[in-house]
Amino acid sequence: MALLENNFEALIPQLVSGSDVVSEPALAYNTPGLSAHSSLKLVHVSREGLSYPKFLIAIEAFQFSKQELSKVLHISDRTLERIHKEKKRLSTPQTERILELSLLFEHGWECFGHKSNFRAWLDDSYIPYGDVTPLSLLDTTQGIELVHNALGRIQHGIVA
Repeated sequence: MALLENNFEALIPQLVSGSDVVSEPALAYNTPGLSAHSSLKLVHVSREGLSYPKFLIAIEAFQFSKQELSKVLHISDRTLERIHKEKKRLSTPQTERILELSLLFEHGWECFGHKSNFRAWLDDSYIPYGDVTPLSLLDTTQGIELVHNALGRIQHGIVA
């Protein structure tokens, strides 16, 4: 992964560290910056569920408001507070969404060279999407994929 202006640490390694997976198979996840992490490790972490402290690492990196967070995870603030108070883990679907978003954000940071540049792009209307913001698409897997594809086009200099 390219060195970024703000020297951020890769997000996925922070989220999967400490998982109880003893060894990783050699199936590399084919995403920039993730060659050392396997798809099966991400599957295991999804099934295990993210702990609340790991969840906070991701949310801080995403710079989401509570309202944005509730929308993309399809859960209420109250549910998040209960997970925190009861020291529970996020569910598999919630963890999968956080991992999907983490992969997307790492791609965006690399593409735009800085976290704040990527975040500004997420908040800006993107004409090929019918004049909606990329951020508004992040509540579904297909929306996340659309944003990944747009980043790929931007990265390769393809005009939308």
